[in-house]
Amino acid sequence: MRIAASIVCLLLAASAARAGEIYGTLSDQGKAVGAGTALRLACGDAAAEAKTDAYGAYSLRVNATGKCTLSVPSAPGAPSLAVTVYEKSARYDLALGHSGGKTTLSRK
Repeated sequence: MRIAASIVCLLLAASAARAGEIYGTLSDQGKAVGAGTALRLACGDAAAEAKTDAYGAYSLRVNATGKCTLSVPSAPGAPSLAVTVYEKSARYDLALGHSGGKTTLSRK
């Protein structure tokens, strides 16, 4: 019984150590997007979803680290951006752009 409990604790600690978070703001044409703009962070099989607050701020926590894709599925064309998620929180202030009828996502 003790061995099983120890194994469970080790597995939980290992998964927590691989958790990462990104946070920041999202703007559109220089102004913060309103509350409720959806964002999605996909890192292999792990994913997280969040919505912006009234100031365009967001926070996404996922049980993975490394190369990931951040997208704004609620924007036309669901623009995306490659991001790197670390074990420590990383700030990504983002901007939606519009050109030629296409919406893009970039880092400020």
